[in-house]
Amino acid sequence: MSLNTVLSGIVMLAITPLVHAQPWEFKEPVQVSVTSGPGIFHHLESSGRRNIAVSGDVVAVVWEDNRNGTPQIYLARKPLSASEFESETRISAQGEAFEPSLVSLGNGDFAVAWEEDARIFVRLIGAERVGKALMVGRAEAYQASLVRHHQQLLLVYAAAGGKYPRIWLQQLAIVQGLLRKLPECPVDKESARDEQLYPVALSLGDRLIVAWEDRRPGHTIIMAAHSNTKSLCNFSTPQRISEGPEKSRAPYGKGHGVARVALAGYGNSQGMAVWADKRDFREGYDVYAARYLTDGKSLFGKNAKVQDSFGGVAQQWHTAIAGNDAGSLVVAWDDNRDGDADIVLSWIEGGDWSDDLTVEAASGVGIQSHPSVFLDNDTNLHLVWSEREKVGGPTRLRYLFGKAIRP
Repeated sequence: MSLNTVLSGIVMLAITPLVHAQPWEFKEPVQVSVTSGPGIFHHLESSGRRNIAVSGDVVAVVWEDNRNGTPQIYLARKPLSASEFESETRISAQGEAFEPSLVSLGNGDFAVAWEEDARIFVRLIGAERVGKALMVGRAEAYQASLVRHHQQLLLVYAAAGGKYPRIWLQQLAIVQGLLRKLPECPVDKESARDEQLYPVALSLGDRLIVAWEDRRPGHTIIMAAHSNTKSLCNFSTPQRISEGPEKSRAPYGKGHGVARVALAGYGNSQGMAVWADKRDFREGYDVYAARYLTDGKSLFGKNAKVQDSFGGVAQQWHTAIAGNDAGSLVVAWDDNRDGDADIVLSWIEGGDWSDDLTVEAASGVGIQSHPSVFLDNDTNLHLVWSEREKVGGPTRLRYLFGKAIRP
């Protein structure tokens, strides 16, 4: 072997990113909905990006599409052992419906919340029965997000009130298979000074954390507040999660933009917030994260960039997150570093974010975007996303199962 060959190999090693073992072995992707074609568009846009969940031995996906000319909400189920999804069930009624949110209730049961004609509805979904839709919350409401908190369902949403929309919490009980309204309250005790949008809640032991987009400083920031089980409506004073850029790097007016916070719990009462953040104006949006703290001072810690340096000047969008009790945590987003939008993952590895993994089955020619992700108790990964051949073209929904690889 010549010296030039050896030197060339060394150079290639120096510029090639190290490949670490990924935690999952992926199966072949599965189409979620059989309804697709010209002019049909599927949307996975729930507040907090909760469009997929596993309950018992069933995985379910909820979305909105316009197959009948009006946006409606649909849900499809698949036994984990099955190769295909069952026929989808329409969840919404006759009005225009948007942004469904899904939560697991265990034993194959789920709950779904959505916006329809500017009101919020919730219904229970079982293997053999679709429960009655219950209208909850206030008028002119939207951007619903569900979470299970011990034996209750909790719904957070944005609703018009006064000059600006405000974030509200609606408590719900499940009594003999039926939903019953419990008290509701605003998350921020003060009236909104500007728009509050896209809330998401996280149940973490005896705590409830709510985060949302807030425009009170004249630009969008991420805010959060928490309460405890003894008094869910007694929220702390909201605190800002998203940090600002260094002033020397901030050619903005009042501030830079952020978008669509998501929350997940993992391990022993740990929590994480992620969102898209444009603090570095040269790179478009990046994925940032902050850990939930329990020191009684700050709600969340220092911000950290999630994607690795090979993300470069690419843009990252549609950030989703999932964790489990075993302590695993994964973040998914769509990323255009290789040209077209692809689905990319990063996970907590040794206390830090792993190198990015472009999901082979959700990458390549075409546009793969709007992921939603779920980690089950065995740390298997369940991923759903929207796929289209070109900008403006019709979409289809794809599901991918990743079996956890044991060390």
